[in-house]
Amino acid sequence: MNKQMLLQELSAIVGKNQVLTNEETLREGEGLNRQYAKLFGVYQNPLPLALVRVDSVEQVSRVLRYCNDKLIQVIPRTGASSGEGLLEVREENTIILDASPMNKLIELDTYNMMATVQCGYPLERLEELANREGLTTGHSPQSRPLAHMGGLVATRSIGQFSTYYGGIEDMLCGMEGVLPNGEIIRIRSVPRRSSGPDLRHLLMGSEGALGVITEVTVKLFPYYPDSMWKGGYIVQNMEVGFEAIREVMVKGYKPSVVRLYDKADIDYNFGSVALNDEEAFMFFTAEGPPEIARATGDAIHSIAGKYNARYVGTQAVEHWLVHRNDLCVKMTDPAVLEKVKQTHVGYATTEISASWSEIKKIYADVLRRLPAEIDGLVMLGGHVSHSYINGTNIYFVYMLKLKSPETAYAEHTKLVWAICEEVLKYDTGGCVHHHGMGKQRVKFARREHGSSYQLMEGIKNMMDPNGIMSKGNLIEAYEEV
Repeated sequence: MNKQMLLQELSAIVGKNQVLTNEETLREGEGLNRQYAKLFGVYQNPLPLALVRVDSVEQVSRVLRYCNDKLIQVIPRTGASSGEGLLEVREENTIILDASPMNKLIELDTYNMMATVQCGYPLERLEELANREGLTTGHSPQSRPLAHMGGLVATRSIGQFSTYYGGIEDMLCGMEGVLPNGEIIRIRSVPRRSSGPDLRHLLMGSEGALGVITEVTVKLFPYYPDSMWKGGYIVQNMEVGFEAIREVMVKGYKPSVVRLYDKADIDYNFGSVALNDEEAFMFFTAEGPPEIARATGDAIHSIAGKYNARYVGTQAVEHWLVHRNDLCVKMTDPAVLEKVKQTHVGYATTEISASWSEIKKIYADVLRRLPAEIDGLVMLGGHVSHSYINGTNIYFVYMLKLKSPETAYAEHTKLVWAICEEVLKYDTGGCVHHHGMGKQRVKFARREHGSSYQLMEGIKNMMDPNGIMSKGNLIEAYEEV
């Protein structure tokens, strides 16, 4: 199809001013992906045909129906804070569907403890609104200053207080979405149902590859900021910390924050605790009614003592609470970006999960393998940030001195793949905990899912038979690196 005609027909659907084609806008449409290369004016992916802004579910429906008929690739986005190649354009025949203008609050139902918002509603705004009512969303990912609600559901997000409130899958009540053929669907906000597979999970975590999430209803929780218990401890090493946290979780306590940092991680990211080489910093917060928070804190303090953890008070915990989302500011701070440009050293993270017995092995394996294999590794560390009765996660953090803007993505991907390979050697290892696989980690989707991968392929083929939605997410479609 003639490009000019295509743009005219899209403009007829959403309005001429909502179809953006200027080069700068198209360059930035992929969000934070390949940011290092972009600092040097290096753009390695094709430009999309247009960035198409939509402000209603009806417009989303009409745009998808049109693109499905014309076989035009579609990448939906809201806050555009994601990495992992989720929003990367790999084919010229692509539009970016920007649903951030769909930013209305539909209902704040304080009696039934639910909030319903359009997909482009900012999480930070919803949290502030809930707080004024004595409530909280309970959801606080590091991307909170940037994140919109639709993207959080699409990437199966998790927040920093997950041990108490759960992940987005525990908060989502119902939703509205649009299938690739333009059909609008709604999943009602029922407290629980036993009527077959949970259909919320088709679009939740779908990474834009199965449709567009246009509206979500999430739970609200009572907010008790004044009764939060906090406690920080220095433990002999990471392995001791793993064991202490395991006991807290296995005994059934529900702290809101459970964190364990090795020296490299705490030194680089916060610098709030002085650790010897092998030591680790472990800390907790507990929320809820004052009686519950206090009882949970007392129990944690007792368990920590069993592992000879040295109590260091609350100052470092309070420092973390204030500075935990600074990375969002750093990612767009001109001074920080200029330093990256001058030093050629980039910072990134890769999050994984495993059972209690295997997470310790994975941590040791990765810390052994990467320094021996990855050129330019400047710093490597890790922390625990989300724990469960049957296991926990690790955020591996690292700094990498990059050889050139042109090779930076391949250099970083080599490191990410090395971590994934170590994780998937173990039966309970999950090579992506909450960022989404995107295009950077989808190479491991078949190994991650095992024999059930055929279900993922079947769902994709059923819901998106023309393959127009976020090609390369969920199902590998492009050869990386």
